[in-house]
Formats: sequence, C-alpha cells, structure tokens
Amino acid sequence: MRTIFRFPFPALFIICLLAVIQACSTTRGISEDRNDQILDRTVSEGLTAEATYKIRPGDEIEILVWEQPSFNTLTTVSRMGTIAIPLVGEISVTGFTQEELKRSLEHKLTEYIRGDLNLTVSIRNTDTMIVSIIGMVERPDNYSVADQTSIFRLIATAGGHTEFADLSKVKLYRQASPENYVKLDLIEYLDSGQMNSSPLIVRPGDIVYVPKKENVVREMSEFLRDIVVLFGIFRVFG
Repeated sequence: MRTIFRFPFPALFIICLLAVIQACSTTRGISEDRNDQILDRTVSEGLTAEATYKIRPGDEIEILVWEQPSFNTLTTVSRMGTIAIPLVGEISVTGFTQEELKRSLEHKLTEYIRGDLNLTVSIRNTDTMIVSIIGMVERPDNYSVADQTSIFRLIATAGGHTEFADLSKVKLYRQASPENYVKLDLIEYLDSGQMNSSPLIVRPGDIVYVPKKENVVREMSEFLRDIVVLFGIFRVFG
C-alpha cells in the first residue's frame, strides 16, 4: 500500500512565504544593479567623449594663464579653424583635442613667459551643451541647455516624474567630479520654496538620476496576492 506524506499546512505556508520574499528581493536587486550599470556607463562615456573630442569651427575656447592676464582670452574657432591669442597671433586649432591644444599653447607661450607656466584650456562645444536625466521620469534623455537650468525645470522638460519616482533621493552627478554625486531631497526644497537654490542648478555635462521609490504598500499587496494564489493551489492539490 502506497503511503502519501503530507506537509502540515503551516509548514507549506512558511515555505511559500520564504520563496516569495526571496523572489521579491532578487527582483529588486536586479533592478538596482541595472540602474547602477546605466549610471556607470553614462558617466564613463561622458569622460571618454570629453577626452577625445576634437575641436572644430564654432567651438568656444577659453584660455587662462595664471598671473599673465594679457594672454587670457575667450574666443570662437573661426570657419578656417583658427583662433587669435593676444601677442601670439592666429593659430590653427581644428582637429586638436583639449590636451593637444594645451601642449601646443604651452610650447608657444614659453617664447613670451619665463619660469613656470600654469595654463588652463576650456572647450565649450555649442552642439553638445546638454544635460542628461535618467530614471523615473516620463522621457529620460539628453536635453540641451544654453548655460544652466534648475533641476525642477529639467524634470519638467523630461515630461515630469513618474508615479514611482522617489524625489527625496535624487542624485546629481557633476561633470567636474563625476565620481562623486550629490543626493538631493527635492521634496524638502519644494516645501521650503527654495526651488532655485544653488545646489539645484544643473550645468552642461551634468547627469541627474531619479530613483524608484520603495513602495512598501504596493509590494506588500503583490506579495499577499501571490500568497493567496499559492494557498489556492495547495488547497486544490492538497
């Protein structure tokens, strides 16, 4: 005679409960890992693009020489691919990267400046003055900005945040220091009326990440629904 072993219902319930909890935890972990990968890739691509970008006509170039203001200049690359530097004259810059232009200028300026030379070169490409917003907004994408904008205006431009957005944990990655980010509680800024506060200013090259909120009520309802379904299955086959 065949013997049929049956688990007591409480034991089956506990087993099902643990299985569902594990599944929910795994799904959340995969989602967070995917978002982290998107952020890492976006920041990495931004750094690579800046280092390899080649100057072209229409770009704005700012040259600053420490303690030598007569050489400082802010100019636009001409259609011929040249810029004019005080005392030095007109030089060709088309096709140079930022680092290549800096080395070329250092070599030319040694004819006029004795001793140590502290030179800064900044390139602003008018076609790539963009900020990026990803995460829980309606239209995550790259958006053009003239100079700077408020993070609230950027979110509005992206169609607003979704119902799953956690506005209390928004992350702002600055172009100047992409390895570090600022965590912003936008709800607090809204409540205090400080919507144009300086920490909320977004500039070209910055990245804004709007995370997904931990909706405990919604997740618990889905969890209970799964438990009811499993309970029904075991009642049928038990």
